[in-house]
Amino acid sequence: MAKTPPRKKPPRINLQWYETLTENSPVGIFFTDAKGNCLQVNRTWCEIAGMTPEQAKGRGWVGAIHADDLERVTTLWYESARNNHPFQAEYRFCTPKGKSTWVIGRANAKLAEDGTLEGYIGTITDIDEIKQTAVDMEQSSGRIRTILAHMPVILFAFDSQGLLCAWNHEAERVTGYPASEMIGSPGAMKRLCPNPDYRHQMLDAYRERGNDFRNWDWELVAKDGTIKTVMFANIAKYYPIKGWASWGVGVDMTLCRQTEHALRERVKELSCLYKLSMLSNQPNLDLDNFFQEAVELLPESWQYPEITSARIIYEDSIFKAEPFDVTPWKLASDIHVRDRKAGLVEIYYREERPQEAEGAFLIEERLLLDEIALQLSRTIGHVLARQDLALLNEISAKAEQLENFSHTISHDLRTPLTAIGGFAELLGKQLGQGKMDQAQLCTEQIVANTRRMERRLEEILKLAKIGRLIEPSEMVDLKEIIAETLKMMARQLQEAHIDIEVSSEFPRVVGDSTRLHEVIENLVDNAIRYIGEAPNKIAIGCRRQGTETVFYIQDNGIGIDPQHFERIFELFKRQAKTAGGEGVGLAISKRIIEAHGGRIWVESAGEGAGACFCFTLGKVLD
Repeated sequence: MAKTPPRKKPPRINLQWYETLTENSPVGIFFTDAKGNCLQVNRTWCEIAGMTPEQAKGRGWVGAIHADDLERVTTLWYESARNNHPFQAEYRFCTPKGKSTWVIGRANAKLAEDGTLEGYIGTITDIDEIKQTAVDMEQSSGRIRTILAHMPVILFAFDSQGLLCAWNHEAERVTGYPASEMIGSPGAMKRLCPNPDYRHQMLDAYRERGNDFRNWDWELVAKDGTIKTVMFANIAKYYPIKGWASWGVGVDMTLCRQTEHALRERVKELSCLYKLSMLSNQPNLDLDNFFQEAVELLPESWQYPEITSARIIYEDSIFKAEPFDVTPWKLASDIHVRDRKAGLVEIYYREERPQEAEGAFLIEERLLLDEIALQLSRTIGHVLARQDLALLNEISAKAEQLENFSHTISHDLRTPLTAIGGFAELLGKQLGQGKMDQAQLCTEQIVANTRRMERRLEEILKLAKIGRLIEPSEMVDLKEIIAETLKMMARQLQEAHIDIEVSSEFPRVVGDSTRLHEVIENLVDNAIRYIGEAPNKIAIGCRRQGTETVFYIQDNGIGIDPQHFERIFELFKRQAKTAGGEGVGLAISKRIIEAHGGRIWVESAGEGAGACFCFTLGKVLD
């Protein structure tokens, strides 16, 4: 039978080394007997407790424990001793100077070789900084939770199952749904988005965007049925939070979006009124064109332009903006001109829309339509006033012309009438005396003056009819008219030994060819009558003068004193008494040119310097 090898004796502990280690340990170390009386403490324990080793011995160590923790620690200590369990607890040491330090105390029983309890050996570790950090973190966490719960921004979060796990007070206020009804509820999204098409559309978009989006508007239906516009942002991709698979914030933009919409509508209305004002201020405004352009402005100014129809009724005319339909959803306003109803402005919706202030229309749209009708009324009034003024000016001009005619007739017909009267009286005397030869001469003079009066009356009637006869509506080749006139007057030009120079190019004009032919004939005839000394020459052409095309007939005749520039265009006024004619050619030419929307004038450096008769026309094509 083999011998059992002898047991090795444990190495002897160097007590001095052990004491040094204990004294310099960074944790407090203490020894007690079986009853809990302190036998020994190290330096670190004394520093934490604020006691000397002598003060700690026996039951003195108990005085280092904070009064608020003493009962709890004592109970735990004796319970551990009674059950022979290790002791562990967190409590505070309080020094005589009042300094409080959190520690974690641990102690284990020290048994004798026979198993009886000899005492306890334990440690205390300073956890004051850790404890304070934990307290600070808990306070900070509490503040953050309070801020998140009460901040004026919606906070939401979903867990890994797709259920809401965070829903703060602002979310409750905006939607009306308390957290108790939303957190963990599978039907939360159905409550917020009851329309399935809209809900699926937004959820699909949410899946595509993931946890990275900003400024995304959702329309949510609150518990009371009102629609809220909430702008959401989600940055969970960059800032994940444990337990939250996805989270974000939202801002109630309902009032803001409503204000934006209202402002856009007001801008549309103001733009409509501005454009209408610009149309109203066009020169030479044509009412038919104005009404058509105005009615086409209206649909885009209403809340639903895509289904808006508009028309303007004025007198017997109707102007529409296509497409147009008469429907039950109508808004109308009267047009009043000169204290009577002259028309109507109407707006129709081609589809039914939610009830507003006046049917489907807003109160602002009623005010807009009334203002449009008022502006149309004013514009019509202004146009009619201008027409009345133009008519009054025309009547005044006619009256002035009639007065001038009366004066001219009384003046220019008095001479032949006086001559006729004188020769008639003389004729009576000659016949009474039987002087037939003298009577014959008187008769011839009476006939000559009568013919002269007839010619003047014919010219007066011809001049009076000019305005009614002219129809400036056809395209006229002025070069062709000049050529025909010169061909007709070739004999007169040849007898007067006059050379003609004609420009090669003339623009086409819109006018009355017969009357323009008469103007050219009158001006060429005038140049022939007042031609100067040889070599005789007449130049016919055109030139650009600013934005106008100026036509001219220039001669090297006797010229005109500038003081007579206006007078020569008057009826029966001739520059020289020796020239033939009745003095109506230039007056007729002036009436014809003015009826074509142009003007006529003469240019001359004075007597002996020749004259250049110039005129413009209202419509020159090229």
